[in-house]
Amino acid sequence: MVARRWMRITAACTIWTVVTAGAASAQEYRGFWVDTFNTALNNHNDVLQVVANAQASNANALFVQVRRRGDAWYLSSLEPPPEGVPITPGFDPLQALIATAHGAALEVHAFVIVGAVWNRHPVVLGPPSSPLHVFNRHGGFDSATGQIVQGPDNWLTRTLIPDGTAAITFQGHRFGADFWIDPGHPAAAEDTVNVLMHLISHYDLDGIHLDRIRYPEISIAGQTPTSGTSVGYNDTSIARFQQRYGIDPASPPPAQNDALWSHWRRDQITNLVRRVYLDALAIKPNIKVSAALIAFGAAPANWTSSEAYWRVYQDWRSWTEEGILDLPVVMNYKAEHAPATAAQYNGWLEFARNHQDNRLVLNGQGAFLNAIEGTLRQVRRGQLPSAVTGATLGGTIFFSMATSNVAVASNPFSIPAGQATPARPFSEFASALRTGRSADGAVLYEDPAVEPVPVFADPATVPVLVWKANPVTGHLRGTVRNEAGVVVDTGLIQVTQDEAAVPGGPGRTSVASATDGNGYYGGVDLAPGTYRVTVAPAGQAPFTGCPVTVTAGAVATLDMTIDRDAPATTITADPAVIWPPNGQSVQVTVSGTATDVGTGVSWITFRVIDEYGEDEPEIAVVAAAGASSVSWQRSLSLTASRQDGDRDGRTYRIEATVTDGACNSSVFVTTVTVPHDRRPSASVP
Repeated sequence: MVARRWMRITAACTIWTVVTAGAASAQEYRGFWVDTFNTALNNHNDVLQVVANAQASNANALFVQVRRRGDAWYLSSLEPPPEGVPITPGFDPLQALIATAHGAALEVHAFVIVGAVWNRHPVVLGPPSSPLHVFNRHGGFDSATGQIVQGPDNWLTRTLIPDGTAAITFQGHRFGADFWIDPGHPAAAEDTVNVLMHLISHYDLDGIHLDRIRYPEISIAGQTPTSGTSVGYNDTSIARFQQRYGIDPASPPPAQNDALWSHWRRDQITNLVRRVYLDALAIKPNIKVSAALIAFGAAPANWTSSEAYWRVYQDWRSWTEEGILDLPVVMNYKAEHAPATAAQYNGWLEFARNHQDNRLVLNGQGAFLNAIEGTLRQVRRGQLPSAVTGATLGGTIFFSMATSNVAVASNPFSIPAGQATPARPFSEFASALRTGRSADGAVLYEDPAVEPVPVFADPATVPVLVWKANPVTGHLRGTVRNEAGVVVDTGLIQVTQDEAAVPGGPGRTSVASATDGNGYYGGVDLAPGTYRVTVAPAGQAPFTGCPVTVTAGAVATLDMTIDRDAPATTITADPAVIWPPNGQSVQVTVSGTATDVGTGVSWITFRVIDEYGEDEPEIAVVAAAGASSVSWQRSLSLTASRQDGDRDGRTYRIEATVTDGACNSSVFVTTVTVPHDRRPSASVP
């Protein structure tokens, strides 16, 4: 298990303002998940309809699914387009949506499915048609046998539950309809990050929204917080786990309730989220990183008993604590007309309000489970402050635009109560949000005597995220390699501040974590200043790298290679003896060859020390740019004089300090003398 410690942010700050419904100055997120399974984005008219729906609802944000199953609803992509979707040739759905939505003052967040990458039976319906699809490249599917082949190139996660149990097929690799990648496979994690960073780099997005950023859930009896679940058994991830903890690789896979194994699986997900957060901010500091977070069942009294924590290994409570999401979106999907689930909805609201940790949590509301009347009730409760702390949430995101309401028999919230209310078109949902009535005014969705101001009567602006708009902390990331250039997997990391830019200012001054399978590490919300990073690979002594400066609002990068040996150089001066002592300036050439077989020579600096303290010229730095061997030469002028009473002659000490890429340094010395008259005869010209 890897412990994580952070020194908490010391300065209190007001993060957002949320005003009650109907106020002209309201600041809250009002958004829709737009899932492309059920909402078309195939042409410009489709885009116009989505934006029009949002405007009709007084919404201000769209979370639009642009990666569904290892595919892309955008043209500038590393992945293929979706299978069997009639997107107009040459049409870029995402680009068109961004242009249209921004023109209507709507934010656009790219909603991407991370874990699930393919959802069709590869034998019956065939694998993806594109050879570039991640399932074809790294799903291990053998078309000759119709089976999934294990091996280091297989990125899929799997369960050890037998096929045929709990909708498990394909040797434990297919969960229901879906195949999932395993973030414990370093190449799978790296590829996912590359896909998302390419997306962020090529589109003017307001945010990136991570969904299914977890392991798949398995519906089988007997699962509890102590039993854990049988998931995450990718061969490469198991091998990494065994190596990290010194377990014989011939041993059986770890048990599903093994505490270290459970922490390992949580760490794989968290490591991926941290890297996405830091790499995204390094590209676009103002981009908002969000995720859809599991809220199965009732809100937990103890976080470790939550299904997010023990069933799908999504430790999102630690993500809000660490600050690796800007907008955590809790999928609080509960039916209002069922008293038990309505109570669960209230519990998760209170949990979310009181666990925001200097970020802004949004309520993900399950419109697809509710009649319009039930959704309006839930929105209103979501806008209320905590009865305990007074904290408020940052707004509501509806799932989904495609299914904004459902039919409810004997709806307890219809007017009058107890009617069978049908599924209504989106136009009715939008009208209810704005007016509390049907589009024609004939049907009341709320009693105006009780709720005179509709929930979204007036437009609202998105809240200002002060850590984005006026940052006072910075971030750090990097990759660690060993002496052979191989990434350090699960090396313990300690980030420690050497010197504060503003003593006592806000932000963390230390972070303890570990590298991921790609040697990546990171620290979030650091107080500006100079830091040192120490890595301790398993079974080895710690190693501390070069200092790095963290500034507010930026992501600093420090890539490290472990190099415990200091560099060396030869050094000679020509001439080494100056004669006669006539007070003239004499050109002296200092030269040598510097070597470092580890990280290479970075630079050579010089210092001249005159024993009289009079003539100490500066010598230009030699920049070696990481060369393993560099021959160097510098010239300087020294004065050919010495004091009459100096029986030993005058000595100039010339120091060459050689520094390598790991900031190891060594000092080498040569001397130049102006001797006394009684010099050795061999030195007399």
